[in-house]
Amino acid sequence: MDNPKYTGLEFLTALKNGEVSASPMAHTIPMELVEVSKGKATYKVTPGQQHRNIQGGVHGGFCATALDTVTGSAAHTLLEHGVGYGTIDLNVKMIRPMQVDSIYYAQAELINAGRNIITTEGRIVDENGKVYAFAAATLMIIRKA
Repeated sequence: MDNPKYTGLEFLTALKNGEVSASPMAHTIPMELVEVSKGKATYKVTPGQQHRNIQGGVHGGFCATALDTVTGSAAHTLLEHGVGYGTIDLNVKMIRPMQVDSIYYAQAELINAGRNIITTEGRIVDENGKVYAFAAATLMIIRKA
């Protein structure tokens, strides 16, 4: 769960502004939150040599992790103080190979927010908007008892 002094949007805004530390995963898969608003998030993501698969391309896990993060962040923006979320389902489609040391943007937005379930969708695009991967995510809202 987040720090209870923040709503989800306040926490992500503080992360974007460097007021709170990024997660350890944001160092494993380089991700920098560059835009956030209610129901939307964008991260700058840059695969490095360490993200190559055995064939030399960018590993699909890089795409999946970036898309899990951004679709979760879009959901996170809706949460009140002390409320968390967890990914139930993440359906990822990789449609063209990403290149090492190239800059991409993982973008996501809200599709639907119910009482207990939030649905978001995301994509990884290059600087020209060309899509490299996309995903649909279902997330469960977690409230303290």
